Amino acid sequence: MISVSAKPKVFGHLLLEVIRSNRCVACGSCASICPVDAISLIDGIPKLSGKCTACGSCYLSCPRVEYDFAGLEEGTLGRRRNPGEAVNGIILGAYAVRSLRTDVLEHAQDGGAVTSVLLSLLNKNSGAIMAGRDKKKGWFPIPVLARDEKTIIGCAGTKYTSTTMLLALKEAEGGDLDSVSFVGTPCQIHALRRRQQQKKDNTLAVGLFCMETFDYDRLMAYLMEQGVDPGKVSKFEIRSGKFIARMGVDAPFEVKIRRLKELSRPCCRVCQDYTSELADLSMGNIGSPEGWSTVLVRSEKGRAALNAAEKAGLVEVKSLSDYPPGMSLVDKLADMKKRENRGKPLDQ
Repeated sequence: MISVSAKPKVFGHLLLEVIRSNRCVACGSCASICPVDAISLIDGIPKLSGKCTACGSCYLSCPRVEYDFAGLEEGTLGRRRNPGEAVNGIILGAYAVRSLRTDVLEHAQDGGAVTSVLLSLLNKNSGAIMAGRDKKKGWFPIPVLARDEKTIIGCAGTKYTSTTMLLALKEAEGGDLDSVSFVGTPCQIHALRRRQQQKKDNTLAVGLFCMETFDYDRLMAYLMEQGVDPGKVSKFEIRSGKFIARMGVDAPFEVKIRRLKELSRPCCRVCQDYTSELADLSMGNIGSPEGWSTVLVRSEKGRAALNAAEKAGLVEVKSLSDYPPGMSLVDKLADMKKRENRGKPLDQ
């Protein structure tokens, strides 16, 4: 709720504190929650395009302003983390998961866990917000409200560049959906949770592991300079410290990920969340065997969603502790991100 005892911070504060300091993640949360549609995203940057009513909703939904993270975690997951959960947050269970459907595995990034969970929850009154691909710009990601199997499977796979995912929530709210699942990076999950403090809903938050995302134009330009046609890339992945572009039967293009650091978005350089610590379910490929997904259950809602996918025969689920390095590697990378990004200047 907006405090009545203090004047709310408004879009002008976002402009000074977030946008001009390169902290904006271009999630679209501010535009999606504005009650008078006064905010637009132009090339990923929020702009005031109408008359602001100074309600403060945009500021209260932003994941990059200073706010009470511990309080948000408690409100979202039911409690605050204990000292033993400092690195990765609240975890009720850690699993290695793999889809049992061939068509899912053909499109999925790893084990197809995200796609399988979304498919298990699909009905005529449900939808899933995912990152799809712009047909005209190849690997350019766009927010998609998927309501059928074909669309959900078609959105599978990691893009490694970001998009205005929260804008699709506004589309979902204006329709006939009873339930929505939202798939996003840590910053987008933070935005979702901040937004839910103002607009309560039952959205299932599926968070992705993320060390950083790349600027789309700069990444595509770099690939072209290296002789890689992005239009011919069938899959991007990061594995064993390398960024890999696969092109069908051709030999993949590989480069050490540290050489792409300058291509990362400035907003990523202050993020300390690797495993989407506020999600109901967090998923990635670190810690599990090749071809499997690592799934961290953080809430009872998340546990129910994973159980539903297993009960429907869509996935096989095994304890992550059965597959070294398991959580030890997840913890290592999560701790590394926190240490590298802690205390950085706001405008770095």
